[in-house]
Amino acid sequence: MIPMPVTKDRRYVEDCARVNRENVKVGKAKDFAFRRSNYWKAFGKENVVIEPLVFMSDTSTAETAILRALKLYRKLSPKGGKLEWLEGISYEDAKRIVYAALDEQGFDYVSAAETDI
Repeated sequence: MIPMPVTKDRRYVEDCARVNRENVKVGKAKDFAFRRSNYWKAFGKENVVIEPLVFMSDTSTAETAILRALKLYRKLSPKGGKLEWLEGISYEDAKRIVYAALDEQGFDYVSAAETDI
């Protein structure tokens, strides 16, 4: 699959990072259905698997812990910054690291696998 730009913003599309099905992205969302819809619009529904992993209240602190745990896999932007996009890791391995990071830091969460969404 040809890598796609991570943004549709015409000001940045030529110089932004590019991803494909081999990349994994981690992040938080207040409205999961809205976030999923945006990713489907940006990348095409057939190109994206997007699913919630956990539900929790302390998302900012948890996201920081998760990104630290995944630092070896974070894709670099063309300008050198670390992105929420990962490379060189499978989705299943990324999930294991996410859960381990949350457990190691003692975060309260509910696994999405345990809910009916």
